[in-house]
Amino acid sequence: MAEASETWDEYPEDSVTNLFKNISIHKTELQRSDGNSEGRGKSRREFVKLPCGHRRPAHYIIAWFKYCLKQRQTEFSCPAFDESRKRICGAKLSFEGVCGLIPLTSKQTQFFQENLSLVTAGHLCHYKACPGCLTYVERRDQTNLCVHCTICTATKKHTYYFCWSCRSEWKGPPTHNALRCSNNRCGQEVIREDPLVPCTPEFKEKKLRKKRDDIYPVKERSSDRKRLALLINNVEFEYLDNRDGAEKDEMSMERLLKALGYTVLTLRDLTAQGMSAAMRDFSQREEHSRSDSCFVVLMSHGSASGICGVSSIVNSDGEEDIFSTDDIYNCLNTTNCPGLRDKPKIILIQSCRGGNDGCVDVQDSMPKTEHREKDFCCLRSCTPNTVSIRNPQRGSDFIQDIVEIFNKHAHEDHIEELFRKVLKKFKEHHPRQMPSKERTTLNKHFYLFPGL
Repeated sequence: MAEASETWDEYPEDSVTNLFKNISIHKTELQRSDGNSEGRGKSRREFVKLPCGHRRPAHYIIAWFKYCLKQRQTEFSCPAFDESRKRICGAKLSFEGVCGLIPLTSKQTQFFQENLSLVTAGHLCHYKACPGCLTYVERRDQTNLCVHCTICTATKKHTYYFCWSCRSEWKGPPTHNALRCSNNRCGQEVIREDPLVPCTPEFKEKKLRKKRDDIYPVKERSSDRKRLALLINNVEFEYLDNRDGAEKDEMSMERLLKALGYTVLTLRDLTAQGMSAAMRDFSQREEHSRSDSCFVVLMSHGSASGICGVSSIVNSDGEEDIFSTDDIYNCLNTTNCPGLRDKPKIILIQSCRGGNDGCVDVQDSMPKTEHREKDFCCLRSCTPNTVSIRNPQRGSDFIQDIVEIFNKHAHEDHIEELFRKVLKKFKEHHPRQMPSKERTTLNKHFYLFPGL
């Protein structure tokens, strides 16, 4: 069942997220050995063998390149787990070389090349987009905020300057060592308020003093702590409506997780095979051994059988593009993810699980034996066989309410109490849908202690 959507008020776009909005892998149809290339016989070129020898789904590699670009990285590396060395491969990848292995349209190739150039320029020189023509202009004199744009000068028929600080047309006389222009608030740094309420050291000390044995250990915020979160957001589909508004959820969730001290690996528009590969590689990241927990967030269309990938055709094994949530637990369990053993693993899934409405009219009424699957806590956006609602302008109630509840109460509540408050808000404000806490095996309270 595709994810349901509604229409709400307008919400501003995020420019960095928008940067990657229109990239998708170019589809390639291969002929089956029986010669049938029609209907279900069509199959995507699913895997690509990288120069380092690892084979990974093509969608996954493109999504990884997007992530690297979003982090303003100009060099790409292999994200695959190397079994022989027991670590993430990290081999350097040439963008041109991978483009020879994964067919891209000329438009997609141009997009990557242009943005690689922009990111590279950002590392090599000081440049910003001119507010008049949006062309990137280099500031040659690092002591002068008054910058000349030759393109606007030619277009507007007068000498055009803009302020490097406030990004507005220059006001006041242009000088060679200007520290500010005459625009209001120029030179004043605008600090965006963090909505996440920080925890106080006194609260943490009191909780640990009273119930230390009932609370999962949390590492102190420092350079030695390496918390990771994986966020997979499928937005553009080949066979279902695009998930308009999902960019808002991605932006909100990224900001929350970063404020909680997690490095967020965000991947867009993956097939089921891509999601599976991403989960396997994520579970083997070396950072987990220096972490105290992890988050996995999946946002996509979904059905009763699992989470939808973006492909419109079956794979070479004749399987539909559906990712089973069992794979999340299998990848992160005691056996397969030793780095997160005895550490909380929080899973958030925004997707439909069927086609039924969630509301109904009713009458008032040390070497040791360890369980394979433990220390999990999963909150799904709806109950089995029901829809999950997303608004094209604002995003989903599920993600937005989680972010709101965490921002307000994570400084004082453990994770299951936070989830209870999310469920309570749905009961009071969103009667058509009810989130569901599933496969929860936490044996202690997990406090995030934000800011500490």
